[in-house]
Amino acid sequence: MALIAACLLGYLLQLSNGTLHPEAFNLTCVVLVLATFAAFLRDRTLVKLEAPALGLVFIGLVVIFGIHFTTAPGVYLRVGGDAFIEHHKYAVAGALLAGAAFAARKWQPFIVVGVLIVYAFLGVWLLKASPAPMIDVWYWHKAGYEALAAGTNPYGIWMPNIYGHTQWFAPGLADAQHVFVGYPYPPVTMLLGWLGHLAKADYRYFNLVAQLGAGAFLAFTRPGRVAMLACIVFLFTPRGLFVLEQGWTEATSSLAITACVCVAVRWPKALPWVFGLMLGVKQYFVFALPLLPLLLGTYKPRELGKFLLKAAILPAIITLPFLLWSPGAFFNSVVAFQAKQPFRADALSVMAWLAQNGGPMLPLNLSFLLAGGAAGLSAWKSEKSASAFSAALALTLLFFFFFAKQAFTNYYYLILACLCAAAAAGGAALVSGDRASSKADTASPT
Repeated sequence: MALIAACLLGYLLQLSNGTLHPEAFNLTCVVLVLATFAAFLRDRTLVKLEAPALGLVFIGLVVIFGIHFTTAPGVYLRVGGDAFIEHHKYAVAGALLAGAAFAARKWQPFIVVGVLIVYAFLGVWLLKASPAPMIDVWYWHKAGYEALAAGTNPYGIWMPNIYGHTQWFAPGLADAQHVFVGYPYPPVTMLLGWLGHLAKADYRYFNLVAQLGAGAFLAFTRPGRVAMLACIVFLFTPRGLFVLEQGWTEATSSLAITACVCVAVRWPKALPWVFGLMLGVKQYFVFALPLLPLLLGTYKPRELGKFLLKAAILPAIITLPFLLWSPGAFFNSVVAFQAKQPFRADALSVMAWLAQNGGPMLPLNLSFLLAGGAAGLSAWKSEKSASAFSAALALTLLFFFFFAKQAFTNYYYLILACLCAAAAAGGAALVSGDRASSKADTASPT
């Protein structure tokens, strides 16, 4: 169920690059229904639905690879028509490996390695073809890393306004030359991206590594076909290369959630450290906190408290130096800037759809209330497993973004990663005689 939702979400995002579109809006409503089923259906029910579901996933992959041959993977490509031949060759290789994933049972590790290699070549091709995308995120990372290199607080500088207008920023937050905030992402994300910047003078190379890492975590969360297909759906989703081109940090966020789910299934003793780093990657991972009992299999305050204390160590070590450097600048850049962002009429959200169709303006805090309700209900009613945790997080974030003042491709890309992780970690039996335990996975908090 989660993998079908991921396929559908990937398709709808390519219709208008994640902006408001009639068909995309309707399909997002369908994804919301499918994500609800994924979060609340019991494992034994999913076992019965798996065979027909994989048939739909096969159709979804046919559509996904068809899009690769008919749609440009980015919007700022500096290549001629012949250069797409290389892209198409990699897409053919990916499609053949996807087909083998349905047919082969003994060669699954080799198929996964092949998929990762093909996507690595595809990603490098994309980054060379689009070396300097005209998007603020790319320039803001560049400004942040230049500040670091100069020994300047990246949260205390002003970001360049590359657009020359202020229509996409809250009143008083920008002029034609500058946006009056520093680097807007948490230090964990900044320092991880800095690795790519140091290696290739382009932090997006780390984003490519993050996408590949997420794919690997998905594939090896569990043995079997479903996890392998989750890897393929995630890596070859139509707008995945677009996310890479634009330099959005959701590539790192996807690595964080897939690593968390994989570690919960395979190496639960390492979970506190990975979960803590996940919290430090992106602001909206705070919605994972009320879902923690699903991941740990306990509601006991003492056990949850011990886990969170251990989880807080690494993000605190990384974040505190930047926070103490200039608390006001840090808060303004990482927290207040996000809260001040204005309503976008082109967002793929209910709020934008209502505005376009003459409906009322919804309260700005509605997305928080709906997301909180989804998280609370999931924590109460969902199974205690890594799969249910990831599906519940996907549902929570879907409510949050779909009813928010801003929601675009990168926001939904993280939801797609959560859905793929839920499928990869699922305890359902596999088709064609493969078997996996149907017990819910719960991680020890110690």
